[in-house]
Formats: sequence, structure tokens, C-alpha cells
Amino acid sequence: MGELRRLLSWLALTYLAFVIYGSLVPLEYRAMPLDAAVAAFRNLPFLNLGIGSRADWVANLLLFIPLAFFWTAWLALGRGTLFGVLTSSVVAAACLALSLGIEFTQLFFPQRTVSQNDILAEALGGLLGIVAWWSLGHRVLAWYESWHRARAPADLAERLAWAYLVAIYAYSLLPLDLTLSAVELFHKWRAGHLHLIPFAALPTEPVAAIYELASDSALWAVLAVLWGLKGGRSRFSPWRMTMFSALLLELLQLFVYSRVSDVTDLITAAFGGVLGAWIALTLGANAETTRRQAVPAWLALVLACGWMGVLMGVFWYPFNFDTGGPLLYERLDFLARVPFVTYYFGSEFRAATEVLHKVLFFAPLGGLLAWWVSGLSWRWREWAGFAAILAIVALALSIELVQVLLPGKVPDSTDAVLEILGGVSGYFLIRSRLLQLKRRPVRSAHAAHSARHTRTNSIRTGEMEH
Repeated sequence: MGELRRLLSWLALTYLAFVIYGSLVPLEYRAMPLDAAVAAFRNLPFLNLGIGSRADWVANLLLFIPLAFFWTAWLALGRGTLFGVLTSSVVAAACLALSLGIEFTQLFFPQRTVSQNDILAEALGGLLGIVAWWSLGHRVLAWYESWHRARAPADLAERLAWAYLVAIYAYSLLPLDLTLSAVELFHKWRAGHLHLIPFAALPTEPVAAIYELASDSALWAVLAVLWGLKGGRSRFSPWRMTMFSALLLELLQLFVYSRVSDVTDLITAAFGGVLGAWIALTLGANAETTRRQAVPAWLALVLACGWMGVLMGVFWYPFNFDTGGPLLYERLDFLARVPFVTYYFGSEFRAATEVLHKVLFFAPLGGLLAWWVSGLSWRWREWAGFAAILAIVALALSIELVQVLLPGKVPDSTDAVLEILGGVSGYFLIRSRLLQLKRRPVRSAHAAHSARHTRTNSIRTGEMEH
């Protein structure tokens, strides 16, 4: 309980700092007399939100849901019902006070839009976060505990598959500018956000088209692999589950005004599902061999070096380097840029895309390096782990620095931080799981059945002797 409470405290405080900082970016302060600020705050407008502004309102609502959830969980966990009710009331009042404070402070930052709509959305988000804790909190904590208790790779894969699917849906339905209006759906079709002809909306450049098809297929292949690693399913079940998930997602995206519904996504999901199911079947067939014979560490290192090449290719394409002096000095201003300021200028979906793009591309690199380190002798693991983290940091910084020479790229120190975060997270997640599996070897189903059969025969033999 104590460890879980400490984790919740860190989540609550960290997310609070994120909410405050994100609400004031790009931090361009403009002085204003206090009486003028108070007068302006008293006359805040209530905006008539159209379809274009609906996403901002939903973003403010969603912003406060995790905040209230974490704080209520931290303060109410393990307490009595009466204390929990009092805690919920305090958290609700604190969310309203925080919203009022943020909106008032935003008056001193002219690039921010201040309105009654934001206060209403954030206060409502706080209430929804409290309700989410009392209705779903015990399930979330049970899932967290089961994740830590799980040792078998199949159980870990099953839990990771559902978490991965939730992440796909959450990302793909942003910014949640929902609509049921037939007129707005017609405008969505007229705007080119509904594609019924396969491959018609692909980029004209072949490399970009191949990259888009490959990345979409890989997105669903990962899900099919995770579902396929769970035993007890037929060889076609992972593909069917993947296709159903992709079809449902496309139907839901039809009612998100700013999202694109494309038949091509179903084709890439079908291909990715087949590929993932085949990979899972191959891994399952070779499971016994993998247990008896350790995978060589050098193979993980080779794959990690290959993935480094992939990252440089993705982030430096199309390699149109320009070493001109004026361009170089002009683009070095990213070193003094406020963190996350480039994510402010654009939609919430665009910001989420860029964050996931940086983090998820570097996570496999950290995982492969963790695989390499875990396969080495214990004498070298500490030095190899240090070298692995150093390699992740060096590659992230190098990618952003070299982008200074690429006119079509936007170098950003925030991107480097996200890339390092993704790589380091992948490293520690995979290494901790590999070490746990080594310490607690998992018996195969055949071995477990043989053990139960042996114990049964021993009991029967003992009864006959008596």
C-alpha cells in the first residue's frame, strides 16, 4: 500500500506541474495592472463554440480528468468512506480553484485564450475524474497489481495488448470533436476526410507512401503479435480480433469531425494482422527452443545498431543537407526555445502525434539495448548499461543537431528530451521484465501437466501402500 501511495503521489504532483506549465506555454508574459486584470476577468466572455473550437473545449475537459483522478486516488486510497467523500469534495473545490487561477493568470499571457468555457470544461473534467476514481479506480489498481504479479510472457502479452489497444483508440479518436449532425458529416466528406477508394489518399511520393503503409501495418501487427502470444486461441483468432478492432475504430472515427476515415486503413490492418499472427505463431512454435537455448547478446546488439540506422533514415529523410552559414545560425535558435512551445502552435492531435512519434520510435532501441545488456555476463552489465543509456542520449542529440542542416525539418530540444525518454523507458521496462523472467523461470504447459500427473501418481501410490 505504501509503495502504491508513493507512486500515486508522484503521478499527482507531476501531472499538476504538467497542467500548470501546459496552460501557460509559450510563457510570453505581458505586464498588466492588477485592477485591469480583475476587471477583465469579471467580464470573461462565454463563447459560442463551433465545430472548429469544440476540440479545444474537449481538450480542457480531458486535461482535468487525470488530475482529479490521481489526487483523489492519492488522498482517498485505503481510507474510510467518510474520509473519501470529504477528500472528493476538497479535490473538486481545488480543481475549480486551480481552473480559476489558471484562467486569471492567462490574462498576463496574451497568446492564451481566456473564456468561461474553459473554466466550465476544466471544472467538469475535475468532477469526471473524481467519478472515474470511485467507479473504475479499483479496477485500475487491480490491473496494475496483476501486471506486477504476472511472470509468464503470455500473461504479460495479454495485459499489454489491451493497454496498447486502449492507447490506439485514445490517440485515434483525438481531438474528440464529436458530431452526429448529418450536415457536418456531409461537410466532412466534402473536406476530403472520407475515402472510400483504397490507396487513393496516399502521398504521391513513393517513399512517403511506402512509409505510411508500413507504419499503419506495423501498428496493427504489434497488436496481433501480443494477442497471438496468449495461449488457448486458434491461429486465426488474433487476426479476427485485430480486424474487428480496426473496423470498429474506423466506424468511430466517422463521427470525429477532424479525423479521416479511409478504407486503406482496413487493408493495412488486415495485412498487419496476418503478419502479426504469423509472427506470434512462429514465436510460440519456437518457445521451447528459446527456453533451452539463450538468445545470443550479439544479435540484440546488431538489431539495435540496425534500428539506429532506421531512426536516422526516418528523421533525416530526404537528406537534403544545406551547410550554408546563414541558415545554420538562424536554425540554432532552437537551443533557446521554451520547452514544448512548438507543440502549442497546432492542434491537440498534432501535438499528440509528435509526442508519440518521438517516444515510440526510440522505445524499441531501448528494448533492444536492454536485451543486449541482459544477455551479458554480470561483470559487464553495469558498464554496458551505462553505455546503452549514453548511446540513446547521443543518438537523440545527434538527430536534432543534424536536423539544423535539413531545411524541411524542425530541430527542437523538446524532441530530444522525448526521444531520450522513449529510449530510456523502453530500456528499463524490457530489462526489468527480462531479469524477472530469468529469476522466475516459467514452466511450459506440458511441464506443468507432467508435474501435476507425477504428484497425482505419488499420492495414489502412497494410498495403496497404506
